[in-house]
Amino acid sequence: MDGVMLGPGEGEALFGGRIVLKADFEQLCITESFFPDARPGADPHFHRRHADSFYVLEGELAVLVRDEEKLLAPRACVCAPPEVVHGFRSTAPARFLNFHTPDGGFADNLRERDRGEEGGFDSFDAATGTGPPATGAVFLGPSDGERLEASTRVATIKIARDELTLVEFELEAGFEGPEPHAHDDHIDSFYVLEGAPQFLLGDETVRLGPGSFVAAPIGFAHTFANPGPDRARLLNMHAPSRGFHDFLRRVS
Repeated sequence: MDGVMLGPGEGEALFGGRIVLKADFEQLCITESFFPDARPGADPHFHRRHADSFYVLEGELAVLVRDEEKLLAPRACVCAPPEVVHGFRSTAPARFLNFHTPDGGFADNLRERDRGEEGGFDSFDAATGTGPPATGAVFLGPSDGERLEASTRVATIKIARDELTLVEFELEAGFEGPEPHAHDDHIDSFYVLEGAPQFLLGDETVRLGPGSFVAAPIGFAHTFANPGPDRARLLNMHAPSRGFHDFLRRVS
């Protein structure tokens, strides 16, 4: 399977471009969505075999987890574990990332619905407040998370579950990054929030700006750095986690 390298706004556009599919792997599906106004997103539901997570890029998103709804500002995130009832809606124009880990058929469901078909995947309607307690759910504000500092970078762990590790990296100019490497059991992907970090994917090295996306499939060589002159900020997703958050704790 080839690596993925996308510029801002690029990907598989669905529903007139309102949803853009960034990554479609068995282990991970990522979409970037834009809601131009206040509107429903998804009624309360749950997934039996995968987690559903959100990270707000712009605007405001209201996310329900079991019986609690919170308004999420930019840089806030939520993770609903398997079996936990959740839903979402926009209260104003909003742009956000949505992660299904593993995919659970979500990408094909979107394509089918975009064609006017019924669709369907690992998703079941439910009433608010029903189902198991929201044990393991994540609700984090913009400045929340486990902050791990090293000499030229800060890593803030936003989600640390078996299905997904989501980390927000702040990279100072001169951050050299890890040696080129590959993973034999999970997908490693990146979404640029600020600056122009540098990525190696296979035999290609490029610098990418905000809104760009990179994904290294299993066995695909990759790394990242920030030559400068400005700092950079990006999201890093490991799906499944395979203990990446614990690795960060050990090396920080």
